[in-house]
Amino acid sequence: MKTEIYSTADEVAQKAAEYLEAKIRETINTKGSFSMAISGGRTPWEMLKILSKAHLRWTKVNIFQVDERIAPDGHLDRNLTQLFKSIEGSGIVTKVNIFPMHVISEDPEEACLDYAKTILEITGDGILDLVHLGMGADGHTASLVPGDKVCEIKDQNVAITFDPYQGRKRMTLTYPLINQAREILWVITGEEKAEMVERLLNEDYSIPAGKVNQENALALLDQPAAKLIG
Repeated sequence: MKTEIYSTADEVAQKAAEYLEAKIRETINTKGSFSMAISGGRTPWEMLKILSKAHLRWTKVNIFQVDERIAPDGHLDRNLTQLFKSIEGSGIVTKVNIFPMHVISEDPEEACLDYAKTILEITGDGILDLVHLGMGADGHTASLVPGDKVCEIKDQNVAITFDPYQGRKRMTLTYPLINQAREILWVITGEEKAEMVERLLNEDYSIPAGKVNQENALALLDQPAAKLIG
């Protein structure tokens, strides 16, 4: 995994947006479209806010969710709510293709199958061009949380967590889908994550984040998150 370290979380958000802009432009020029999955978090929302100002062929960009809390539409706990807030007023809302996770479905398991099917239909091969991930102070990524059996799933690309995490169950992409992405972009900020960053870079398989494919991965870190690495 490649790493880049910046002074502040805001600088990480700026660099992540610049990286995504270049990657989107390059991929659209090469194959005509770009499909990515986005995680939640303060720094990622700032990243999207910056990215939304870029002059790109947004109708060729497909945005999927990495994970989503099971909460009503429009609820502030929903990543989708924050995603739309990040890009509102930018002019891309009516252009970019956003595919929400249907977490309020009466049949969540069927909704997972439908979401995986949508990814397959849109990408053509089921492989996302890029998956953006964050990491918690407990080493979780997406909604792949320590101790939850969702981390053991190998035959589904999208699943519901077995247990609530921070008060809510979630829908999440699983390792089989995440690990076949063409590229992983980690955006990690905050001193409270420093120990887990060190373990991630040491390929510690005992934490959920450590099980993500590092072959084509870039980690953008702020200095507090990177304080334990050489």
